[in-house]
Amino acid sequence: MKNENDTNLRKPLFERNELQSLMKDFNVNLLLKKKAYRNKPLGFEEAYALGVFALYNYSEYLQKIFDFDKNITEKQSIAALCSFHNKETYRQVGAGAQIAGICAAIFDYDIGHSKNKFLNPKTDYVMDNCGMGGDLFKTPNVSSIAAIIASADGITFCKHGSPGNTDSVGSSDFLEYLGVNLFANKEIVEQGVEKYNFGYTDALDTKYKLIHVQSHLSAHLAHMNDIIGPITNPVNPDLVKKRIIGVNHLIEPKTVAEAYNILNAKGLTNVEHGLFVRGFADKNRNGGMDEISLLPGGTIVAELNKGEICSYELFADDFRLPEASYEDIKPRGDKKEFSKQILYGKIKGHPKNLILANTAIIEYLAHGLTLKQGVERANEVLESGKAVQNIEQYITHVGDLR
Repeated sequence: MKNENDTNLRKPLFERNELQSLMKDFNVNLLLKKKAYRNKPLGFEEAYALGVFALYNYSEYLQKIFDFDKNITEKQSIAALCSFHNKETYRQVGAGAQIAGICAAIFDYDIGHSKNKFLNPKTDYVMDNCGMGGDLFKTPNVSSIAAIIASADGITFCKHGSPGNTDSVGSSDFLEYLGVNLFANKEIVEQGVEKYNFGYTDALDTKYKLIHVQSHLSAHLAHMNDIIGPITNPVNPDLVKKRIIGVNHLIEPKTVAEAYNILNAKGLTNVEHGLFVRGFADKNRNGGMDEISLLPGGTIVAELNKGEICSYELFADDFRLPEASYEDIKPRGDKKEFSKQILYGKIKGHPKNLILANTAIIEYLAHGLTLKQGVERANEVLESGKAVQNIEQYITHVGDLR
């Protein structure tokens, strides 16, 4: 992994002539027939090629290289990204390579060729805890509130997220409700990270990425972008040394950790220590949430630490918190307002505990605290009002200086 201050110098895995060779015999129909319809994951280079193909309709740079029919490329790529986004495919050996390959293409030919390129705040590290969404259970805006609390405790965050795509309320919806300018200038976001330990970029900000135009604005469908988005935070990957991803119901957390090992090995990411978590509602684990759960089903965790992956389970008692039911934690009324009331200390009990547990794993990664200590630290920051004060300062910052 090169550690360059100028992220514009980051070279793609496949240079122009190599990319042309890779795409020479690309055929969506063959990928669907040979792989998707047989629930077989794509290899790394096949997935990379699909990622490039999915970007074609939106990228001026790629249109100078290829001559695909724009009348059908978007339709075909939407169909492919939906077809490969299924539970059976993600269960197979090699599924991590499919995830890694398509994300690599986004790093190289979406963010890498965007107007803004990568954010590069002057910090030692940057964290994110974005979840994949697409779940069947509705919970508060857990990752956003946890990130706000952690940033107020001195943990450097530049969170990435999007509006809800189908019937959900995404991070962008919640933060905009608080007053955050989702599309602040790059330099202003970098300054926010440096000064307030918090920044935010929206996946639909086309100055960084174009791929999400497809899922959110064109197709309005959940597909592989649920996975692509959280992994491809546009912060300089050299800085993202520690991170958390909430994994949705289609994928095993270990598969996402395996994808990061591949991306790390190829120099596209630099995650030394990561937690990939999948929470469940009931003991049968038929459905759940892309975050730590305090419900009876508990949480599966895949922990990536310097290339080694270990898997384990966590339950409410591991955080020294009481077990809750889904009825205890689901938002009542407007989800944005419900989440805001947790942040502002008006809603306590089980919903607040859910936030504390998800902040505790951030404290574990950043400060090496035990889960119990992390809960106590998060509670102290939340109850002191520091979290609200810090996010309000960031809101003023991006509003006044944009």
